[in-house]
Amino acid sequence: MPRGSSGWPGPLCRHWSLPTAPPRTWTGLAGLAVLGGIVAPDAAQASSNAWYQVYQAGVSGSFNQAAAISTNNIWAVGDTYTTAGKTIYRPFIRHFNGSSWQAVTIPGSSGSTAEWVSASAASNVWVGGLNNRPVATTVVYRWNGARWAKIPVPARTGLQGVTVLAPNNVWAYGGSGTVGYDIFHWTGSRWHYYLASSVNFVPQGISASAPDNVWVSGFAYSGSKQVVAAYRWNGTAWHRASMPHPVFSNAGPNVTAVSASNVWIGWYDNTASHALHWDGHQWHTVTTAYTADPLDIVPDGTGGYWFGVRAILAGSTWATEQVPGFTGGFGGVTRIPGTTSFLLNAGVEAAGSSTEKPTIFRFDL
Repeated sequence: MPRGSSGWPGPLCRHWSLPTAPPRTWTGLAGLAVLGGIVAPDAAQASSNAWYQVYQAGVSGSFNQAAAISTNNIWAVGDTYTTAGKTIYRPFIRHFNGSSWQAVTIPGSSGSTAEWVSASAASNVWVGGLNNRPVATTVVYRWNGARWAKIPVPARTGLQGVTVLAPNNVWAYGGSGTVGYDIFHWTGSRWHYYLASSVNFVPQGISASAPDNVWVSGFAYSGSKQVVAAYRWNGTAWHRASMPHPVFSNAGPNVTAVSASNVWIGWYDNTASHALHWDGHQWHTVTTAYTADPLDIVPDGTGGYWFGVRAILAGSTWATEQVPGFTGGFGGVTRIPGTTSFLLNAGVEAAGSSTEKPTIFRFDL
């Protein structure tokens, strides 16, 4: 994972020019390998749906992450910049209330950014970012539905991934020069620490479907090679997952825990996207010719899964989606709970300009 000058990972967005892809087409799963053999392609019907812009802020910057509680309650955070391209250390937050996107200010938060947002309910929204110091560390705030409160974080600690289950149950991975651990657990009044940094494991993703089904994905070293690895919290302790350990060479691995018997770990290299799927009994290996960055695997609400922003796996069939045509960068896909609608956070350059603007796209199946 690339590191910024602060020693912690930079913004979640990746930056490049995005050409407009062809309209949505469906193809068989040529090259999709599953333990036990090759899956035969299924038939599927094309759709004319596509990503479309629903919001753009009139400032320089980009959205890093979104958290959707319902169709009428969506939070998005990102980074903003001065005309000279310097980071503005004031959390950039937008909240959708069902009719419009509203700017949100956290009292006393000047001096930090907003890198991530995670929520379990309308009264439990967590926002975290980095402070403006030579070695930047994490600053965290929680919205309880009425007011913001600052959550204490151990000194010299950077939380890079967060999943919120309840006000007293928040998991994160990261690093700390104070406590020397990789996984952090907020229990309502303090943080607890797990997996010492000396363990041969580098966390890269976190997801949870229940208090006793929390997964952290990442990589371990096998000689000079990086191999996929993961740990699972069963409600009592962390256990290293017994799983295949393929070598990977690019980004990830990210994890999506849908349930105890439905877990996806995805990563990509220069030519293809890959995933391991746990069905409660065994791991299955999935490989596609499609390369996704970032490779977030998100349930689509109909039994299928998004692989990044341009492909859906339905059964054993792939759908290739049209993507927004713009120059800039984008982050992961977020599903709006209870719907088959999705959000994409991005930074979009206007025609003839090199300045990005924070932008939200939406897709409706």
